[in-house]
Amino acid sequence: MKSKFYKILKQVNSACSVKSIILIILFIFFSFPQYSQSVIFKGTVKDEQTLKPLAEINIKVSGTTQGTSTDNSGSFSIILEKIPVILIFTCIGYENEYYKVIEIPQKPIEFLLRTKSYTLKEININSKNYSFLFKDKDYSVLDYELMDDNVLLLIFRTLLKQSQLVLLSRSGDTLAVSPLPEMPPSQLFKDFLSNIHYFTKSDFAYQCHYNKVSKGIDFLYKTTVDSIQKLVQPFLFKLDGRLYFQERIANNFGTAIGYYEKGSPKKYIRHVINNKKITEYNDDRKFYNSWNAFLGHSNDLDSDDIESELAFDFSVSRIEGGLYGKYEARAHSFEFFNIIFPVIKTVYNNIVFFNFGNDVIELMNKDGKILKTVPISFHKESASKPDTINPVKLFDSGWRWGNMILVDELNHNIYTTYLNSGMIRINRINLETGKLNPGTVIPFPFPEKIEIYDGEVYFLNKGLNENWELVKCKL
Repeated sequence: MKSKFYKILKQVNSACSVKSIILIILFIFFSFPQYSQSVIFKGTVKDEQTLKPLAEINIKVSGTTQGTSTDNSGSFSIILEKIPVILIFTCIGYENEYYKVIEIPQKPIEFLLRTKSYTLKEININSKNYSFLFKDKDYSVLDYELMDDNVLLLIFRTLLKQSQLVLLSRSGDTLAVSPLPEMPPSQLFKDFLSNIHYFTKSDFAYQCHYNKVSKGIDFLYKTTVDSIQKLVQPFLFKLDGRLYFQERIANNFGTAIGYYEKGSPKKYIRHVINNKKITEYNDDRKFYNSWNAFLGHSNDLDSDDIESELAFDFSVSRIEGGLYGKYEARAHSFEFFNIIFPVIKTVYNNIVFFNFGNDVIELMNKDGKILKTVPISFHKESASKPDTINPVKLFDSGWRWGNMILVDELNHNIYTTYLNSGMIRINRINLETGKLNPGTVIPFPFPEKIEIYDGEVYFLNKGLNENWELVKCKL
């Protein structure tokens, strides 16, 4: 895209007439996809094994009542009011599948559906492996946290006017139900010491404690949300009397790791700068400075004084507080992501540091000495975009890294995620090789707040009745 624009800029510089400049500007403007107009998306659906056309396959636009179905030849067409959208394919005897439409292809796409009896060796998608923990359909789950070997739910109904805390065992048995000390509720928050706090919308916080004698939830140490966050959020974990922390440095392009120890000043054990991202950012800033200068737009990136962290989130537009226009933001959303540097305590009291800037996992002791370095590439892996010639297997096409690291709170196994049209796949990371073990696809699209405990994944799912439900799925 950049090289294309640079060629256009050179043409403008060499052009000698106003008419030429106007024509080039019109070409650039209309080269962006126009998402405000209705478009027609066409495709055919076949059985993945027999390759025979499938009739009466229902295709619905997610979040709407709009839909269609395939004819006897397996063909369909659907008018889309806007894109991107998620198409949901459903039919008795076949797995529900999801496909994200981000552009309109020139030719119909051929989709291949999988029968329910067809399974993958590398991906566990057994729908029998999940269960709903909280079964009261009159309530909706606002938030949850894993509390020791139990699950604490913040539930509500009637627009948050009736809310409670419910403590469940991991099998779904109710251990305690308690009214809230203050309304309305906001969320639950777990600190680095595994203490759970109840936050209100009026910015007060209470620590939650399960009283086994009274079989209820006690609310301790009322304070403010701001004070809790300032006190505990900088810290990662406690190890041998030290409180370890992580800080952003170099305008968020780097990280610093250190610890506090009683009687000693703050000490750093690791500094890492992601020079690759700095180079990409500087190249991009140079391009957009030239582009905006050509259009006659002012650009906050002309200055090196960037105060807001949103300057480095290229998906944020000027309207939302960022530094980019809507087309610039759209372009950046495909080119950049907020790189993370997770720091995790292992079950053996060593430290795992994901140095994505240098494409390695570093195993360190508590003083920051690197014991082992393991190369990784899973964070760069993503399937190529489906074309209109080869058929699309909905269950394995388009997976891309989800930029997320998850830790099993019990056994400290480490996982990462992949995304595909609203579906999420979870793969365990082998810390010895840097490779991924076989993954599990969460059986519901667009899950929220994913946590892992003892080889099981917990998440929130929006049910058919529009209530949020807590679901547990075996990995």
